[in-house]
Amino acid sequence: MSAAPQTSRHAFDFNHGDWIVTNRRLKTRGGGSTDWDVFEARQRSDLRLDGMCSLDEIVFADHGFKGMTFRLYNPERDEWTIWWITDRDGVMQPPVMGRFDGTRGTFRGEDMDGDRPVQVVFDWQTAEPNAPRWSQAFSYDGGKSWETNWIMEFRRP
Repeated sequence: MSAAPQTSRHAFDFNHGDWIVTNRRLKTRGGGSTDWDVFEARQRSDLRLDGMCSLDEIVFADHGFKGMTFRLYNPERDEWTIWWITDRDGVMQPPVMGRFDGTRGTFRGEDMDGDRPVQVVFDWQTAEPNAPRWSQAFSYDGGKSWETNWIMEFRRP
């Protein structure tokens, strides 16, 4: 009898609960800037469907907006699809897709940055489950080079 295959169905269980999030976001993307906007946010995360769905709402009080992440696990592909939504436009952004390998999750997709097409990568690092780190990077040249433009460091309140 063979063992059941390992899946990443519960990969976002670490994210459940309340967080204080320190954000570092580039003030200008796609131009080689090193000028970062640093600000805090509060996030509440929840799991649904026995871990197959991960939802969070984040409040950027100093910047006057809220956002929501909707993550859905596909057991057939052993893959997560992640969408981002803000109260600025109410539009579900194009998804990124991927999975965790140990304590690192990599999720890729395509989007637009203004009028420029970009490849997108989300990188989750969860070696410290009570202090995970997320980053977003864009490639404007088909994946030849990458610019990290947003970093979030999480801690429990």
